[in-house]
Amino acid sequence: MPTKVPQWRLRVGVFGFVVLSVLAIASVLMVLYGVPMDANYWGIFHNFLDLDVYRHGGSFVVQRLPLYDGPVLQGMMFTYTPFAGILFTVWAVLTFQQAIVVWSGLNVVALFAVVVLCWKYLGYRLDVKAYAVSALATTIFLFMEPVRTTLWLGQINIFLLLLIVWDLGRDENSRLRGIGAGIAAGVKLTPAFFWAYLFITRQWRALVTAVVTFAATVALGFIVMYHDAYTYWTGTLVDSERVGPTDAPSNQSVSGLIAQLTHTPTPSRLLVLACSAVAACLGLGAAWVAYRHGQKLLGLTMTGLTATTVSPFSWGHHWVWFVPLVVLAAHYAMVSKKRWAWVAPFVFLLPVLNWSHTWWVPADIPGTDRFVGMGLFMFVPPEYLRIPTVGVYLWVFTLAAVSTLVLFGWKKWKIPAPDASAPVTTAA
Repeated sequence: MPTKVPQWRLRVGVFGFVVLSVLAIASVLMVLYGVPMDANYWGIFHNFLDLDVYRHGGSFVVQRLPLYDGPVLQGMMFTYTPFAGILFTVWAVLTFQQAIVVWSGLNVVALFAVVVLCWKYLGYRLDVKAYAVSALATTIFLFMEPVRTTLWLGQINIFLLLLIVWDLGRDENSRLRGIGAGIAAGVKLTPAFFWAYLFITRQWRALVTAVVTFAATVALGFIVMYHDAYTYWTGTLVDSERVGPTDAPSNQSVSGLIAQLTHTPTPSRLLVLACSAVAACLGLGAAWVAYRHGQKLLGLTMTGLTATTVSPFSWGHHWVWFVPLVVLAAHYAMVSKKRWAWVAPFVFLLPVLNWSHTWWVPADIPGTDRFVGMGLFMFVPPEYLRIPTVGVYLWVFTLAAVSTLVLFGWKKWKIPAPDASAPVTTAA
């Protein structure tokens, strides 16, 4: 008869629920009114441009129109894989308004599922209290810039986050583990970075499953739309200008930081490669240390953050891996039993909230009377604050990686067992 695995219970009392409820209410108010919700283009319900691009991309596939030869909507290029275009055909049958309602609802549900899975993989019992805390945490995360922008644009990031957390967070003996990571890479190439994590942690079966699944998505693209697949994999794939200018403030990647600090849209490739290699070693090193000490969710989270850091172009909304990072910080604060540890969740959360600033420039964007910069990276800081501000997400990543290496690599922190007060080793 299998031994029952002990589980944590979320230690959230009345005071904790009051604090979470206040933060959740504040989050909703800020989402609706921080940037006025009735503001054309900028309001939370007045954009969904990327969702419309997905719909039109799916429509191009249905109509057998060339997907990568030009814009699919209002000058917007389709930048995803042919496999993604096939998946988006489902949304082409809905009206824009129907798609907005369904897509937004599913995004919030997916975000809630991510939070619940985080607690589950950290060893918490999924009881009524856990679900209530997850619902409040989900509401708080709505004002996180990557999440708010994902909802505002109708982006796909939260779905990919859920797919990977669900897939690679499972027990390593789970059959077909890796298929979710393969599908995610088939939709958007950045999740293929998780192959490096599976390789360095010697999770061979999951790695093979992920690669084979990805290959199947590529093959399906060639079968359904050979010309578009050939165009994508032989040229469109490496055309980063289709995404945006490298020196855009919202490009929160190594290449974006270097481009902004050197004031050029074409930074030195050698410098970018060198700095990206350092960042990859730092992030994957932290992921490996976390995995070796039984902190698998932390390992996944560090890998996700590293992938976004070294990607050629990372919009702010690509950084949805901050969600499990904050959950992890809260978890470690709870198990440490030290009050000062509760500083950690706020240290990781506050810099990535949807702080905004409005510039009144009605002539620049047709149909709106303002330009709203969302996220700290969109602010115009004094010169002495330029370096920490323009790459704020990179510094949060660096802090998370260094903290992981210090706590589990150097300090050899031992986390208490769920059913005991004495520490137990967590080494794999």
